[in-house]
Amino acid sequence: MKLIEKIKKPSLSLPSLPFLSKSSLSVYLTPHFVRILELDKDGVPTFEPVEFEWHDKREEEKLNILREFVEKLGLKGKKAHTCITAKNGILKVHKFPATLSRKDLQEAIDTFIRIEKENIKEESIYDYYVWESEDKRFKIIALVIVRRVFYEELRKFIESAGLKLGIVDYEVSTIVNGGLLFNLREPFAILYVDHHESLFVYYTGQSIVYNISNFSLREYLQTKDDFLLEEFFIEIKNLLLVNEVNALYLAGKVIEHEELFEKLMTNLPILSPLEPPHLRASFFIPYTLSMRGLKGV
Repeated sequence: MKLIEKIKKPSLSLPSLPFLSKSSLSVYLTPHFVRILELDKDGVPTFEPVEFEWHDKREEEKLNILREFVEKLGLKGKKAHTCITAKNGILKVHKFPATLSRKDLQEAIDTFIRIEKENIKEESIYDYYVWESEDKRFKIIALVIVRRVFYEELRKFIESAGLKLGIVDYEVSTIVNGGLLFNLREPFAILYVDHHESLFVYYTGQSIVYNISNFSLREYLQTKDDFLLEEFFIEIKNLLLVNEVNALYLAGKVIEHEELFEKLMTNLPILSPLEPPHLRASFFIPYTLSMRGLKGV
C-alpha cells in the first residue's frame, strides 16, 4: 500500500516522455473544501474544475456532495489521486553515507523508521522514498508517517463516493513536487496559503523543512484583523532567517484575493506566485497531483 509518492529530482520529475494516461483525476479533500480536477493528456482540464466550500457541513453531507459531483461529471469508477493534509501526517528526512552497503543501508533505514514510529502513540502506517544527493555522497530518505485511522477514513470516503483510490501523497511532498514541476531552481522555498492551513516548505535537494502556521486565511478574510497578518509576517520572516532563505514563492488560494496578495508581496520577499496553466491559483495542489497521475510517477 503506497502512502507517499516519490519526491523526484528535476531530471527525473515529470520527464519528457509520452503520456501514460489519457486523463488524470485529482480530488483534494480538506475539512474546509473539496477541489476536483481532471486533466487530459495535454494537461488541459476536461471539465470546469470544481471548488466547493463545505466547512459547515457534516461528514455525511460532505460525502453526499462528493457523490453528486462524481455522478454529475461522469467520474464514477475512475481513479482519484489525492493527498493527506500536513496536519494529519509527519515527514522526516535523514541522510546516510552513500558508502553503506545495500544491507547496511536497509538496516539503518529500518532502525530510523522503527524509532520514528515509536514516537507515534496511535497505530500508524508509513512509506518512504530514497534518493541520492547530487554529489553522490549521501543516500537521502524521506519518511512519511500517518495515523492508520485517518488513512482508512480517507480511503473509505473516496471509495464510498464511487471512485477508486489512486496516488495518496502527503501535502508537503506534493508542494515540493509542485516546485519541481514548475522547474524552480534548487534550493527553493514555497509559502502555501489556503483556507485550511498555511505551510512554509523549504527544499534543498538534500532536505525538506516545513512549518505549519497558525495563520487562517478564512479567519482573516472574515475579520480583516491586521494583527493576524502582522503576526504571520513575523512568523514567516523568522522562518526565512532561521533557514537562511532570502526569497520564496507563493502558492495557494491567497493569490486569488488581490488586496491580501498585494500585502504579502509588499511585506515578504516573494519572487513570484505559482499559478498552474489554465487554472486558478487555488488548484496548485490538484494540478500537481493530476500531472503526476498523467505521467504515472
